[in-house]
Amino acid sequence: MRITNNTMTYNFLNSLTKNLEKESKIQEQLADGKIIHRPSDDPIKAVRSLRNNTSLSVNTQYTQNAKDAQSWMQTTDGAMSDLSSIMTSIKEKVVQASNGTNDQQAVQAIGTDIDGLINQIVNIGNTKIGDRYIFAGQKDKTTPFVRSGDVVTYDGDLNKISMPLQPGMVSPNQDSVNLTGKDVFGSGGTEILNNLLEIKQHLMSGTSADQQWLSSTGLANLDTDHASILQAQTALGSRMSMYEMAGNMLEGNNTIITQDLASNEDLDIPKAVTDLKTSETVYQTALQAAAKIMQVSLADFL
Repeated sequence: MRITNNTMTYNFLNSLTKNLEKESKIQEQLADGKIIHRPSDDPIKAVRSLRNNTSLSVNTQYTQNAKDAQSWMQTTDGAMSDLSSIMTSIKEKVVQASNGTNDQQAVQAIGTDIDGLINQIVNIGNTKIGDRYIFAGQKDKTTPFVRSGDVVTYDGDLNKISMPLQPGMVSPNQDSVNLTGKDVFGSGGTEILNNLLEIKQHLMSGTSADQQWLSSTGLANLDTDHASILQAQTALGSRMSMYEMAGNMLEGNNTIITQDLASNEDLDIPKAVTDLKTSETVYQTALQAAAKIMQVSLADFL
């Protein structure tokens, strides 16, 4: 095989170019600590990174859903606890008013107190998280409860707000985070409120017949309504626990996927620095050798 000066020069320049490309690639990797910058760097790792990034994106969204759901339900649980406390206060006042020892004026005064408590309940029914009403169903930008005199209307709907934690069909029973007006206050979203208004009306009348009604029917309705509120809060608590556990699992998955990404993409910096130094040394040595090779010509033999 005939080796000419041109062949030697070409081979040298080709090797030098490859060395520069390797050095440039290592410098690019050191710049951000990543092995892969394009699929051609390592097709297998590139596919693995794409899969991991997709999984991380989906898992991050479900993790955020879990956080949003817990925030929504914690706000709802707080409101339900306040409702329960007010119902207890109302019962205490009704017991006091119906014990037969109060005159009509005293009973009416208790009625005025309970009227104020009913207003508090309506305000709790209009609790918001951000700009969304928590008891309005999917009409969460509409004020759900409006009181006018002794009439309370519910302007929300009965639809559930779902925040799923996994792919697939959304299930209102499994993925819902809200309580509607009906869930909290019974039929039409106002049944319990109407019962409370009826109690208030009997108190404001204050006759002995009214006091008798309060001691029997009124207190019985209060017990039933309070139990209904507690039952709704208990069901909410079960979903809160489920979302909390799911959120913890999702957080754990995020950690695992992030570690897999790092293992697949992160550069072994000490090794890369060593490789860069070696490449630079090879490059400098090659240049020194080239200085001698490239000077040789026919004139050197004349």
